[in-house]
Amino acid sequence: MEIISKQKRILVLDNSGRMLSVVNEIMHYGDFDILTVYDSNAICDKAKAMHPDLIILDYLLLNNECEQVCNDLKEEKGLENIPVIVVSTYRSKKIRSAAYRCDALFLKPMDMEVLASRIDYLMAS
Repeated sequence: MEIISKQKRILVLDNSGRMLSVVNEIMHYGDFDILTVYDSNAICDKAKAMHPDLIILDYLLLNNECEQVCNDLKEEKGLENIPVIVVSTYRSKKIRSAAYRCDALFLKPMDMEVLASRIDYLMAS
């Protein structure tokens, strides 16, 4: 019997195109099925439909709603165990991963090998 490996799915929320370079880099580090969503109001519905292995959020969402989106994902039945990574370009902002309830926080520019390693770790756990 042959074991078929399942392609890992990543859902990215990016309302302005800032995450495009991150998504392109991630593609070089693994065989991922990546879907980008541009509307924060649709993220929960897309996550329920897609059943991603990981969600990546752009910190700078409209109306500073990244914290709320993170909390909504972690409180939604069926989505609460999906790891969430927040990516920010703002070094001066105090982003508390505990308040956001995210599983990892990365500041741009990122070491892509470290990010890829963290993605692998979060998807495996």
